[in-house]
Amino acid sequence: MARPPTHRPGWLVWHQRKESERRARERTVEIERLQNNIDNLIVKACRGEIDPSELTRASLRDFCSAIARSKRDEPSRSSLADLLLFMHRASDFLFESATIGGRELPYINGLIKLNDRRSSWLAQPRSWRWQSHNARRQFSSFARHLVARFPVPVFMDEAWLDAAPGARRARDWFVHMGLGKNIRTAKTPIPLTKMMAHHFLEAPNTFGIMAAFRWGQVHALGGDRRLTEALLGSRLSNSFVHDDFWSSVIRFFIANPMLDRRHIGPIIDYLHDQKFESIEIVREDGTVASEAPPQPNLSMRGRSPSALLNAVERWHGELGRRTKLTGQTFKRSGHKGLRLTNADGALTWQLRELLSEAELAAEGRALHHCVVSYASSCAAGECSIWSMERRTDTGLAKHQTVEVRNSQIVQCRGKFNRLPTAREIAVLETWARHAGLKLGAYVSARD
Repeated sequence: MARPPTHRPGWLVWHQRKESERRARERTVEIERLQNNIDNLIVKACRGEIDPSELTRASLRDFCSAIARSKRDEPSRSSLADLLLFMHRASDFLFESATIGGRELPYINGLIKLNDRRSSWLAQPRSWRWQSHNARRQFSSFARHLVARFPVPVFMDEAWLDAAPGARRARDWFVHMGLGKNIRTAKTPIPLTKMMAHHFLEAPNTFGIMAAFRWGQVHALGGDRRLTEALLGSRLSNSFVHDDFWSSVIRFFIANPMLDRRHIGPIIDYLHDQKFESIEIVREDGTVASEAPPQPNLSMRGRSPSALLNAVERWHGELGRRTKLTGQTFKRSGHKGLRLTNADGALTWQLRELLSEAELAAEGRALHHCVVSYASSCAAGECSIWSMERRTDTGLAKHQTVEVRNSQIVQCRGKFNRLPTAREIAVLETWARHAGLKLGAYVSARD
Protein backbone atom coordinates (compact mmCIF):
# COMPACT_ATOMS: atom_id res chain seq x y z
CA MET A 1 0.00 0.00 0.00
CA ALA A 2 1.37 3.42 -1.03
CA ARG A 3 2.21 5.78 1.83
CA PRO A 4 0.86 9.35 1.80
CA PRO A 5 3.33 12.20 1.29
CA THR A 6 4.56 13.86 4.53
CA HIS A 7 4.32 17.54 3.40
CA ARG A 8 0.87 19.12 3.67
CA PRO A 9 0.00 20.10 0.03
CA GLY A 10 1.12 16.71 -1.30
CA TRP A 11 -0.78 14.91 1.43
CA LEU A 12 -3.99 16.82 0.59
CA VAL A 13 -3.79 15.96 -3.11
CA TRP A 14 -3.05 12.30 -2.32
CA HIS A 15 -5.96 12.18 0.14
CA GLN A 16 -8.39 13.73 -2.35
CA ARG A 17 -7.34 11.27 -5.05
CA LYS A 18 -7.78 8.30 -2.73
CA GLU A 19 -11.18 9.58 -1.60
CA SER A 20 -12.26 9.99 -5.21
CA GLU A 21 -11.12 6.45 -6.02
CA ARG A 22 -12.99 5.10 -3.00
CA ARG A 23 -16.22 6.83 -4.03
CA ALA A 24 -15.82 5.53 -7.61
CA ARG A 25 -15.40 1.94 -6.33
CA GLU A 26 -18.45 2.30 -4.11
CA ARG A 27 -20.49 3.68 -7.03
CA THR A 28 -19.38 0.81 -9.26
CA VAL A 29 -20.55 -1.69 -6.65
CA GLU A 30 -23.81 0.23 -6.22
CA ILE A 31 -24.49 0.26 -9.97
CA GLU A 32 -23.78 -3.47 -10.24
CA ARG A 33 -26.19 -4.21 -7.38
CA LEU A 34 -28.80 -2.04 -9.04
CA GLN A 35 -28.40 -3.88 -12.35
CA ASN A 36 -28.94 -7.19 -10.53
CA ASN A 37 -32.15 -5.94 -8.90
CA ILE A 38 -34.48 -5.13 -11.81
CA ASP A 39 -37.46 -4.17 -9.66
CA ASN A 40 -35.36 -1.59 -7.83
CA LEU A 41 -33.92 -0.41 -11.15
CA ILE A 42 -37.44 0.14 -12.54
CA VAL A 43 -38.58 2.10 -9.49
CA LYS A 44 -35.50 4.34 -9.45
CA ALA A 45 -35.61 4.90 -13.22
CA CYS A 46 -39.26 5.97 -13.06
CA ARG A 47 -38.43 8.34 -10.20
CA GLY A 48 -35.67 9.89 -12.29
CA GLU A 49 -32.97 8.74 -9.87
CA ILE A 50 -30.79 6.94 -12.43
CA ASP A 51 -28.32 8.36 -14.92
CA PRO A 52 -28.56 5.80 -17.78
CA SER A 53 -25.00 6.56 -18.89
CA GLU A 54 -23.69 5.01 -15.64
CA LEU A 55 -25.15 1.60 -16.46
CA THR A 56 -22.72 -0.91 -17.95
CA ARG A 57 -25.25 -3.28 -19.54
CA ALA A 58 -26.42 -1.98 -22.92
CA SER A 59 -29.93 -3.41 -22.66
CA LEU A 60 -30.51 -1.79 -19.28
CA ARG A 61 -28.94 1.47 -20.42
CA ASP A 62 -31.31 1.65 -23.42
CA PHE A 63 -34.24 0.64 -21.21
CA CYS A 64 -33.58 3.43 -18.68
CA SER A 65 -32.87 5.96 -21.44
CA ALA A 66 -36.33 5.31 -22.88
CA ILE A 67 -37.89 5.86 -19.46
CA ALA A 68 -35.87 9.07 -19.03
CA ARG A 69 -37.41 10.39 -22.27
CA SER A 70 -40.99 9.57 -21.21
CA LYS A 71 -43.49 11.92 -19.59
CA ARG A 72 -42.17 13.20 -16.27
CA ASP A 73 -45.37 14.04 -14.37
CA GLU A 74 -45.87 12.02 -11.20
CA PRO A 75 -49.08 10.19 -12.25
CA SER A 76 -47.48 9.01 -15.52
CA ARG A 77 -44.25 7.87 -13.89
CA SER A 78 -46.09 6.14 -11.03
CA SER A 79 -48.39 4.31 -13.45
CA LEU A 80 -45.42 3.38 -15.64
CA ALA A 81 -43.52 1.94 -12.67
CA ASP A 82 -46.52 -0.25 -11.74
CA LEU A 83 -46.89 -1.39 -15.36
CA LEU A 84 -43.21 -2.26 -15.78
CA LEU A 85 -43.01 -4.07 -12.43
CA PHE A 86 -45.95 -6.22 -13.48
CA MET A 87 -44.55 -6.88 -16.97
CA HIS A 88 -41.16 -7.85 -15.50
CA ARG A 89 -42.87 -10.72 -13.73
CA ALA A 90 -45.53 -11.48 -16.33
CA SER A 91 -43.71 -11.29 -19.69
CA ASP A 92 -40.53 -12.25 -21.52
CA PHE A 93 -40.07 -9.15 -23.67
CA LEU A 94 -39.26 -6.26 -21.32
CA PHE A 95 -35.69 -5.76 -22.59
CA GLU A 96 -36.19 -7.15 -26.11
CA SER A 97 -36.89 -5.55 -29.50
CA ALA A 98 -39.14 -6.37 -32.44
CA THR A 99 -38.05 -6.23 -36.08
CA ILE A 100 -40.65 -4.40 -38.16
CA GLY A 101 -40.04 -3.15 -41.68
CA GLY A 102 -36.32 -3.77 -41.23
CA ARG A 103 -36.11 -1.66 -38.04
CA GLU A 104 -35.34 -2.80 -34.51
CA LEU A 105 -37.97 -1.27 -32.20
CA PRO A 106 -37.68 -1.80 -28.41
CA TYR A 107 -40.72 -3.12 -26.57
CA ILE A 108 -40.13 -0.61 -23.77
CA ASN A 109 -41.24 2.09 -26.25
CA GLY A 110 -44.53 0.24 -26.66
CA LEU A 111 -45.14 -0.06 -22.92
CA ILE A 112 -44.42 3.64 -22.42
CA LYS A 113 -46.81 4.67 -25.20
CA LEU A 114 -49.50 2.28 -23.93
CA ASN A 115 -49.09 3.82 -20.49
CA ASP A 116 -49.50 7.29 -22.02
CA ARG A 117 -52.87 6.11 -23.43
CA ARG A 118 -54.09 4.63 -20.14
CA SER A 119 -57.26 6.75 -20.37
CA SER A 120 -58.18 4.52 -23.36
CA TRP A 121 -57.57 1.22 -21.56
CA LEU A 122 -60.46 -1.22 -21.81
CA ALA A 123 -58.94 -3.58 -19.21
CA GLN A 124 -56.30 -3.48 -16.51
CA PRO A 125 -52.82 -4.97 -17.09
CA ARG A 126 -53.11 -7.44 -14.21
CA SER A 127 -56.04 -9.22 -15.84
CA TRP A 128 -53.90 -10.11 -18.88
CA ARG A 129 -53.14 -13.82 -19.36
CA TRP A 130 -50.42 -14.89 -21.76
CA GLN A 131 -50.28 -18.18 -23.66
CA SER A 132 -46.98 -17.90 -25.50
CA HIS A 133 -43.33 -17.31 -24.66
CA ASN A 134 -42.77 -15.63 -28.04
CA ALA A 135 -41.97 -11.96 -27.33
CA ARG A 136 -43.78 -10.57 -30.40
CA ARG A 137 -46.92 -12.56 -29.70
CA GLN A 138 -46.87 -11.56 -26.05
CA PHE A 139 -46.64 -7.86 -26.84
CA SER A 140 -49.34 -8.11 -29.52
CA SER A 141 -51.61 -9.88 -27.07
CA PHE A 142 -50.95 -7.37 -24.30
CA ALA A 143 -51.55 -4.29 -26.48
CA ARG A 144 -54.86 -5.70 -27.69
CA HIS A 145 -55.84 -6.66 -24.15
CA LEU A 146 -55.51 -3.01 -23.12
CA VAL A 147 -57.02 -1.08 -26.02
CA ALA A 148 -58.83 -3.41 -28.44
CA ARG A 149 -62.12 -5.31 -28.40
CA PHE A 150 -61.85 -6.29 -32.06
CA PRO A 151 -58.98 -7.77 -34.15
CA VAL A 152 -56.16 -5.45 -35.20
CA PRO A 153 -53.48 -6.59 -37.74
CA VAL A 154 -50.14 -7.59 -36.22
CA PHE A 155 -48.20 -5.07 -38.31
CA MET A 156 -50.07 -2.34 -36.41
CA ASP A 157 -47.82 -3.09 -33.40
CA GLU A 158 -45.43 -0.58 -34.95
CA ALA A 159 -47.83 2.16 -33.81
CA TRP A 160 -46.78 1.58 -30.19
CA LEU A 161 -43.16 0.56 -30.70
CA ASP A 162 -42.18 3.55 -32.84
CA ALA A 163 -41.32 6.46 -30.53
CA ALA A 164 -41.12 9.04 -33.35
CA PRO A 165 -43.53 11.99 -33.01
CA GLY A 166 -45.31 11.10 -36.25
CA ALA A 167 -46.35 7.68 -34.89
CA ARG A 168 -49.06 9.22 -32.71
CA ARG A 169 -51.61 9.15 -35.53
CA ALA A 170 -50.82 5.46 -36.07
CA ARG A 171 -51.75 4.84 -32.44
CA ASP A 172 -55.03 6.61 -33.15
CA TRP A 173 -55.61 4.15 -36.02
CA PHE A 174 -54.85 1.20 -33.73
CA VAL A 175 -57.36 2.34 -31.11
CA HIS A 176 -59.87 3.19 -33.87
CA MET A 177 -59.74 -0.35 -35.29
CA GLY A 178 -59.59 -1.89 -31.83
CA LEU A 179 -63.00 -0.38 -31.10
CA GLY A 180 -64.41 -2.07 -34.18
CA LYS A 181 -64.37 0.98 -36.44
CA ASN A 182 -63.50 0.77 -40.13
CA ILE A 183 -60.02 1.99 -41.06
CA ARG A 184 -61.67 3.87 -43.94
CA THR A 185 -63.24 6.29 -41.44
CA ALA A 186 -59.87 7.19 -39.87
CA LYS A 187 -57.61 10.03 -41.03
CA THR A 188 -55.25 7.88 -43.11
CA PRO A 189 -52.46 9.15 -45.45
CA ILE A 190 -54.65 8.46 -48.49
CA PRO A 191 -58.40 7.89 -48.86
CA LEU A 192 -59.06 4.15 -48.86
CA THR A 193 -61.53 2.36 -51.07
CA LYS A 194 -63.20 -0.79 -49.75
CA MET A 195 -60.76 -2.90 -51.75
CA MET A 196 -57.73 -0.93 -50.50
CA ALA A 197 -58.89 -1.28 -46.90
CA HIS A 198 -59.40 -5.02 -47.39
CA HIS A 199 -55.86 -5.52 -48.75
CA PHE A 200 -54.37 -3.17 -46.14
CA LEU A 201 -55.68 -5.45 -43.39
CA GLU A 202 -54.05 -8.45 -45.09
CA ALA A 203 -50.55 -6.96 -45.47
CA PRO A 204 -47.69 -9.19 -44.21
CA ASN A 205 -46.95 -9.06 -40.48
CA THR A 206 -43.34 -8.09 -41.23
CA PHE A 207 -44.43 -4.85 -42.91
CA GLY A 208 -44.51 -1.45 -41.28
CA ILE A 209 -47.77 0.49 -41.27
CA MET A 210 -46.95 2.84 -44.17
CA ALA A 211 -45.76 -0.14 -46.20
CA ALA A 212 -49.12 -1.80 -45.46
CA PHE A 213 -50.95 1.19 -46.91
CA ARG A 214 -48.85 0.90 -50.06
CA TRP A 215 -49.55 -2.86 -50.13
CA GLY A 216 -53.30 -2.16 -49.92
CA GLN A 217 -53.14 0.45 -52.66
CA VAL A 218 -51.07 -1.63 -55.10
CA HIS A 219 -53.09 -4.81 -54.62
CA ALA A 220 -56.40 -2.98 -54.94
CA LEU A 221 -55.21 -1.60 -58.29
CA GLY A 222 -54.27 -5.12 -59.45
CA GLY A 223 -50.57 -5.23 -58.58
CA ASP A 224 -48.63 -7.86 -56.68
CA ARG A 225 -46.08 -8.25 -53.90
CA ARG A 226 -43.11 -7.88 -56.27
CA LEU A 227 -44.31 -4.49 -57.48
CA THR A 228 -45.08 -3.39 -53.92
CA GLU A 229 -41.58 -4.25 -52.73
CA ALA A 230 -40.03 -2.46 -55.72
CA LEU A 231 -42.00 0.67 -54.80
CA LEU A 232 -40.97 0.33 -51.15
CA GLY A 233 -37.34 0.41 -52.28
CA SER A 234 -37.90 3.78 -53.97
CA ARG A 235 -38.83 7.36 -53.05
CA LEU A 236 -42.37 6.11 -52.49
CA SER A 237 -41.37 3.97 -49.51
CA ASN A 238 -43.15 6.07 -46.88
CA SER A 239 -44.54 9.14 -48.63
CA PHE A 240 -48.04 9.62 -50.06
CA VAL A 241 -47.58 13.23 -51.17
CA HIS A 242 -49.01 13.90 -54.68
CA ASP A 243 -50.78 10.56 -54.50
CA ASP A 244 -53.11 11.22 -57.46
CA PHE A 245 -50.11 11.40 -59.76
CA TRP A 246 -48.25 8.51 -58.18
CA SER A 247 -51.37 6.33 -58.38
CA SER A 248 -51.32 6.87 -62.15
CA VAL A 249 -47.66 5.79 -62.16
CA ILE A 250 -48.53 2.63 -60.23
CA ARG A 251 -51.29 1.89 -62.77
CA PHE A 252 -48.71 2.32 -65.52
CA PHE A 253 -46.43 -0.27 -63.90
CA ILE A 254 -49.35 -2.67 -63.45
CA ALA A 255 -50.39 -2.23 -67.08
CA ASN A 256 -46.83 -3.06 -68.18
CA PRO A 257 -45.91 -6.21 -66.22
CA MET A 258 -43.01 -7.05 -68.55
CA LEU A 259 -41.17 -3.86 -67.58
CA ASP A 260 -38.14 -5.04 -65.59
CA ARG A 261 -38.79 -4.10 -61.96
CA ARG A 262 -35.20 -2.88 -61.57
CA HIS A 263 -36.21 0.16 -63.64
CA ILE A 264 -38.96 1.22 -61.23
CA GLY A 265 -36.73 3.19 -58.84
CA PRO A 266 -34.96 5.15 -61.63
CA ILE A 267 -38.27 5.87 -63.39
CA ILE A 268 -39.75 7.24 -60.17
CA ASP A 269 -36.66 9.40 -59.60
CA TYR A 270 -36.97 10.75 -63.15
CA LEU A 271 -40.68 11.51 -62.83
CA HIS A 272 -40.16 13.19 -59.44
CA ASP A 273 -37.36 15.33 -60.84
CA GLN A 274 -39.31 16.40 -63.92
CA LYS A 275 -42.62 17.15 -62.23
CA PHE A 276 -41.79 18.28 -58.68
CA GLU A 277 -38.10 19.23 -58.35
CA SER A 278 -37.23 22.89 -58.88
CA ILE A 279 -33.87 23.67 -60.49
CA GLU A 280 -31.20 25.89 -58.94
CA ILE A 281 -29.09 27.85 -61.43
CA VAL A 282 -25.95 29.80 -60.52
CA ARG A 283 -25.81 33.08 -62.46
CA GLU A 284 -22.61 34.77 -63.63
CA ASP A 285 -22.73 37.18 -60.68
CA GLY A 286 -22.74 34.25 -58.25
CA THR A 287 -26.39 34.51 -57.20
CA VAL A 288 -28.58 31.41 -57.25
CA ALA A 289 -31.93 31.41 -59.01
CA SER A 290 -34.66 28.83 -58.59
CA GLU A 291 -36.58 27.73 -61.67
CA ALA A 292 -39.77 25.69 -61.94
CA PRO A 293 -39.54 21.91 -62.51
CA PRO A 294 -38.86 21.00 -66.16
CA GLN A 295 -42.29 19.38 -66.72
CA PRO A 296 -44.75 20.48 -63.99
CA ASN A 297 -47.70 19.26 -66.09
CA LEU A 298 -46.21 15.84 -66.81
CA SER A 299 -48.71 12.99 -66.86
CA MET A 300 -48.60 9.27 -67.64
CA ARG A 301 -51.28 9.46 -70.31
CA GLY A 302 -50.17 7.85 -73.57
CA ARG A 303 -46.68 6.92 -72.37
CA SER A 304 -45.00 3.73 -73.52
CA PRO A 305 -42.36 1.83 -71.50
CA SER A 306 -39.73 2.14 -74.23
CA ALA A 307 -40.21 5.90 -74.64
CA LEU A 308 -40.09 6.38 -70.87
CA LEU A 309 -36.89 4.35 -70.51
CA ASN A 310 -35.31 6.39 -73.31
CA ALA A 311 -36.29 9.60 -71.50
CA VAL A 312 -34.75 8.29 -68.28
CA GLU A 313 -31.53 7.45 -70.11
CA ARG A 314 -31.33 10.94 -71.68
CA TRP A 315 -32.01 12.49 -68.27
CA HIS A 316 -29.09 10.59 -66.78
CA GLY A 317 -26.80 12.21 -69.31
CA GLU A 318 -28.22 15.69 -68.66
CA LEU A 319 -27.96 15.50 -64.88
CA GLY A 320 -24.19 15.86 -64.73
CA ARG A 321 -24.23 18.93 -66.95
CA ARG A 322 -27.06 20.56 -65.04
CA THR A 323 -25.68 20.04 -61.54
CA LYS A 324 -22.21 21.28 -62.39
CA LEU A 325 -23.75 24.77 -62.21
CA THR A 326 -24.10 24.64 -58.41
CA GLY A 327 -21.43 24.14 -55.78
CA GLN A 328 -23.77 22.57 -53.24
CA THR A 329 -22.20 20.62 -50.38
CA PHE A 330 -23.88 18.58 -47.64
CA LYS A 331 -23.41 18.26 -43.91
CA ARG A 332 -22.16 14.91 -42.69
CA SER A 333 -24.89 12.57 -41.55
CA GLY A 334 -22.97 11.45 -38.47
CA HIS A 335 -22.96 7.79 -39.52
CA LYS A 336 -19.65 5.96 -39.49
CA GLY A 337 -18.07 4.84 -42.73
CA LEU A 338 -16.44 1.44 -43.20
CA ARG A 339 -12.94 0.25 -44.13
CA LEU A 340 -12.38 -3.50 -44.43
CA THR A 341 -8.82 -4.80 -44.68
CA ASN A 342 -7.18 -8.15 -45.38
CA ALA A 343 -4.72 -10.01 -43.14
CA ASP A 344 -1.90 -7.73 -44.34
CA GLY A 345 -3.84 -4.60 -43.39
CA ALA A 346 -4.49 -3.60 -47.01
CA LEU A 347 -7.88 -2.06 -47.83
CA THR A 348 -10.36 -4.43 -49.49
CA TRP A 349 -13.78 -2.70 -49.27
CA GLN A 350 -14.93 0.69 -48.06
CA LEU A 351 -18.10 2.75 -47.72
CA ARG A 352 -17.70 6.51 -47.71
CA GLU A 353 -20.23 9.33 -47.62
CA LEU A 354 -20.66 11.55 -50.68
CA LEU A 355 -20.81 15.15 -49.51
CA SER A 356 -21.41 17.30 -52.59
CA GLU A 357 -23.35 17.48 -55.83
CA ALA A 358 -20.06 17.07 -57.67
CA GLU A 359 -19.41 13.74 -55.92
CA LEU A 360 -22.97 12.57 -56.65
CA ALA A 361 -22.57 13.53 -60.30
CA ALA A 362 -19.25 11.63 -60.54
CA GLU A 363 -20.85 8.60 -58.88
CA GLY A 364 -23.74 8.71 -61.34
CA ARG A 365 -21.46 9.00 -64.35
CA ALA A 366 -19.34 6.07 -63.17
CA LEU A 367 -22.27 3.76 -62.51
CA HIS A 368 -24.73 5.14 -65.11
CA HIS A 369 -27.55 5.94 -62.73
CA CYS A 370 -29.36 9.03 -61.44
CA VAL A 371 -28.07 9.38 -57.88
CA VAL A 372 -27.28 13.06 -58.51
CA SER A 373 -31.03 13.70 -58.45
CA TYR A 374 -30.81 13.15 -54.66
CA ALA A 375 -28.75 16.33 -54.17
CA SER A 376 -31.60 18.41 -52.76
CA SER A 377 -32.65 15.60 -50.41
CA CYS A 378 -29.06 15.32 -49.12
CA ALA A 379 -28.83 19.09 -48.70
CA ALA A 380 -32.06 19.08 -46.67
CA GLY A 381 -30.74 16.29 -44.44
CA GLU A 382 -33.47 13.89 -45.54
CA CYS A 383 -30.99 11.20 -46.56
CA SER A 384 -27.30 10.50 -47.07
CA ILE A 385 -25.64 8.82 -50.05
CA TRP A 386 -22.65 6.47 -49.76
CA SER A 387 -20.31 4.86 -52.24
CA MET A 388 -19.31 1.22 -51.84
CA GLU A 389 -15.85 0.74 -53.33
CA ARG A 390 -13.45 -2.22 -53.65
CA ARG A 391 -9.67 -2.10 -53.94
CA THR A 392 -8.35 -3.67 -57.16
CA ASP A 393 -4.93 -3.86 -58.79
CA THR A 394 -5.71 -0.65 -60.67
CA GLY A 395 -7.20 1.33 -57.77
CA LEU A 396 -10.63 1.75 -56.20
CA ALA A 397 -13.55 0.35 -58.21
CA LYS A 398 -17.08 1.60 -57.54
CA HIS A 399 -19.56 -1.21 -56.88
CA GLN A 400 -22.76 0.16 -55.31
CA THR A 401 -24.40 3.45 -54.38
CA VAL A 402 -26.27 3.29 -51.07
CA GLU A 403 -29.04 5.51 -49.69
CA VAL A 404 -29.53 5.85 -45.92
CA ARG A 405 -32.63 7.41 -44.34
CA ASN A 406 -33.45 7.53 -40.64
CA SER A 407 -30.50 5.22 -39.82
CA GLN A 408 -31.79 2.64 -42.29
CA ILE A 409 -30.20 1.43 -45.53
CA VAL A 410 -33.16 1.80 -47.88
CA GLN A 411 -31.67 1.46 -51.36
CA CYS A 412 -28.57 -0.02 -52.97
CA ARG A 413 -27.85 0.04 -56.71
CA GLY A 414 -24.81 -0.67 -58.88
CA LYS A 415 -23.92 -0.01 -62.51
CA PHE A 416 -27.01 0.49 -64.70
CA ASN A 417 -29.10 0.11 -61.50
CA ARG A 418 -28.20 -3.53 -60.98
CA LEU A 419 -29.09 -5.07 -57.61
CA PRO A 420 -26.27 -5.95 -55.19
CA THR A 421 -24.59 -9.35 -55.22
CA ALA A 422 -24.57 -11.62 -52.18
CA ARG A 423 -20.99 -10.48 -51.44
CA GLU A 424 -22.02 -6.82 -51.56
CA ILE A 425 -24.97 -7.53 -49.27
CA ALA A 426 -22.50 -9.12 -46.82
CA VAL A 427 -20.42 -5.91 -46.88
CA LEU A 428 -23.60 -3.88 -46.23
CA GLU A 429 -24.46 -6.12 -43.28
CA THR A 430 -20.96 -5.63 -41.84
CA TRP A 431 -21.31 -1.87 -42.25
CA ALA A 432 -24.77 -1.89 -40.63
CA ARG A 433 -23.39 -3.66 -37.55
CA HIS A 434 -20.38 -1.34 -37.40
CA ALA A 435 -22.32 1.91 -37.85
CA GLY A 436 -25.49 1.07 -35.93
CA LEU A 437 -27.64 1.07 -39.08
CA LYS A 438 -30.50 -1.20 -40.08
CA LEU A 439 -30.56 -3.00 -43.42
CA GLY A 440 -33.94 -2.28 -44.99
CA ALA A 441 -36.26 -5.19 -45.60
CA TYR A 442 -36.39 -4.39 -49.34
CA VAL A 443 -32.63 -4.30 -49.93
CA SER A 444 -31.95 -7.73 -51.40
CA ALA A 445 -29.37 -9.48 -53.57
CA ARG A 446 -29.99 -10.13 -57.24
CA ASP A 447 -31.07 -13.63 -58.19
